[in-house]
Amino acid sequence: MANQIEPDRAARADEPTTSRRQPRGALWVGVGAVAGSVLALMFTAQGISLPGSGPTGAERAAFNAPAGSCLDWTRADAGDARTIDCASGHLFEIVGNVDLTTNFGPAAAFPTDQAWHGVVQQHCTPLAIEYLGGMFDPFGRLTVGALKPSQSGWRAGDRSLHCGLQVNARSGALFHAVNGAKSTDQANVHVPGTCLGIDGVDVGDPVDCAQPHAVEVVGNVDLAALLPSPEYPPEPKQDEVLVGACTKLADQYAGKPGLAAEKKLTVYWDSLKLESWSAGTRKVDCKLGALLPDKSGFAPITGGVRGDVQIGLTPAPPAAITVTPGAPVEPPPVPAAQPPELAAQPAAPASPAPGPESSEPETSAGP
Repeated sequence: MANQIEPDRAARADEPTTSRRQPRGALWVGVGAVAGSVLALMFTAQGISLPGSGPTGAERAAFNAPAGSCLDWTRADAGDARTIDCASGHLFEIVGNVDLTTNFGPAAAFPTDQAWHGVVQQHCTPLAIEYLGGMFDPFGRLTVGALKPSQSGWRAGDRSLHCGLQVNARSGALFHAVNGAKSTDQANVHVPGTCLGIDGVDVGDPVDCAQPHAVEVVGNVDLAALLPSPEYPPEPKQDEVLVGACTKLADQYAGKPGLAAEKKLTVYWDSLKLESWSAGTRKVDCKLGALLPDKSGFAPITGGVRGDVQIGLTPAPPAAITVTPGAPVEPPPVPAAQPPELAAQPAAPASPAPGPESSEPETSAGP
């Protein structure tokens, strides 16, 4: 019974919204959408097949563990999957198991990638929402995925689908989660100092700030403190409070008021959709970035705002996929030294994000 990982691409719904630019010149700039490129990238993933004739008894027990169990593995094919305490670093949290026998008979052809996407969305997303008590942020850091039969397992009659929650990178690789999903803040925010790579004119996975990147995270804002009403604040209302909060954070992070502007960097922030607010998400990232001269998307930036900054004038090449989808990967370390003012800001674990053009009402993706 070999299995594969199949993320539910629609469950993440990395839909673009307008990223907000601080109106230093009374100009609000909307940057390009990433949803199409993310979906196209992720649909090319074939999942992870376990090698040989199938998993061992221990691996089979891990895949069939009950809801609430967490799994981890080190091999790109998940061939050494094992159950682990959810308080430890893990790649997959099971929310339920589904028998697809009634949907696919013995002679049914192995589903295409597109068909698997629909199967996972239909069967696993409702289980994830139920598992989280209805508090699932479709734009947050958690995505719905599944361990599915391999083609050889399918031919042998395996119709089992193991649904779970995971943290995806844009590349399809998986980040380790450090807490169970029920106790995790689903906000798709990053530790200040994280640089998110550039994929063409869009945002990629976290990279070292010395490498070309789209944005540099300068801090996080908890909208619960700025907009304490339980009612959802429309995005223009969020912008009203975030413009000042993110400008302040950018100045504190840079160590000098106006330094970001001197280096031709602009303050951006994320806003929350109603679905995210309803799921309890309140935190967003504040970032520094720059647009290409034609405003078609983000310009590649090399270096952090506190050092030498170089801004490219032409689009970056598409990001190369250097890891196998489903393989564990860790984000690059974030510089430890932070301005003392940032210590008072809401802290957040590192996680992948689709980028500033996604309001992350998380997620995303993609470390």
